[in-house]
Amino acid sequence: MIIKKLSKILFTSVLVFPVALNAEENFFKEKLPSMLKNIGNGFENGEGKEAIEAEAKDASLKAANDAIDSTEENILANSNFTYFDFNIGTDVLGLDGTDSEVKTEAMTVYRIYEDDNLFLFNQTSAVGFDSRTTLNLGFGARHINDAETVIVGASAFYDYELDSEHKRTGLGVELLTSLLELRANKYSAESGTITYEGINETPLNGHDIKLTANMPYFYSSNLFFEQSQFEDNLGYSIKADEWGIGAEILPNLTLQVSQQKKEGSSAETVASINYSIALGSRSTPEKKMQDGVWTTKLKPIREKLYKPVQRENRIMKKAIKLGVTVSGY
Repeated sequence: MIIKKLSKILFTSVLVFPVALNAEENFFKEKLPSMLKNIGNGFENGEGKEAIEAEAKDASLKAANDAIDSTEENILANSNFTYFDFNIGTDVLGLDGTDSEVKTEAMTVYRIYEDDNLFLFNQTSAVGFDSRTTLNLGFGARHINDAETVIVGASAFYDYELDSEHKRTGLGVELLTSLLELRANKYSAESGTITYEGINETPLNGHDIKLTANMPYFYSSNLFFEQSQFEDNLGYSIKADEWGIGAEILPNLTLQVSQQKKEGSSAETVASINYSIALGSRSTPEKKMQDGVWTTKLKPIREKLYKPVQRENRIMKKAIKLGVTVSGY
């Protein structure tokens, strides 16, 4: 039984060893002598078969893991998906009261076309907030200059809220550099008043503008200010401001803390954690801790071509509850 089992292990090793040999240039200098030494010690101790079996298992597992890792890296490097982004945090904007709700959001960016200066992409996302789920489908174009220090972009989106079936379209523009980032979005309601769970809801038109100043700390960090306004065609409107700080404290993990203030209400502190993964061979620069030195010199920012568009993916609505008009997402 032992010999039969050992034969299977050795046969598996023979099949997968070529992958390991190709991946490990120092196999013959370091790994093989160590294996032979361990097997020799095993025979000296009367445990030769056990030593062979152990070394064969280790070699098989390592070769298999190397093969899997190589395959995974190859798939990611050649994928047209350039970014996956997941965010979870608290939010008070659009709520009736002052208590914050948990907001979750996941999105992907897919490369449609790319050359030295142009990037065409699809962005798909889903956001959950206040017992609502909204799907977003968008297409965008970004142009980067030859020095790869300035990006200008435009995008168009279609937003659809499940269950209630509210619909909205959106247009956005952006100007990105290593120092400052400017974004603006306009939203147009496409569905009329809908009675959902006994409440009359009307989606609102609106716009927002966001200015971000990047700082030379952590893996990335920034200060930002965003102003938004949503309204219907009957004179109802709501305005809100948000300002805060974001820091990529670990590679791909960003913590954001901000103040949100609705018109007529006091500011509320909210926080979120964002996890993002850059995919594809052209969108995965090595993450390095910044040196904390301020500079006015523009740096290459090609990796920003592949990141998601920043916009409000929830549909803002006016709701009439018991004769009282309120806003909500």
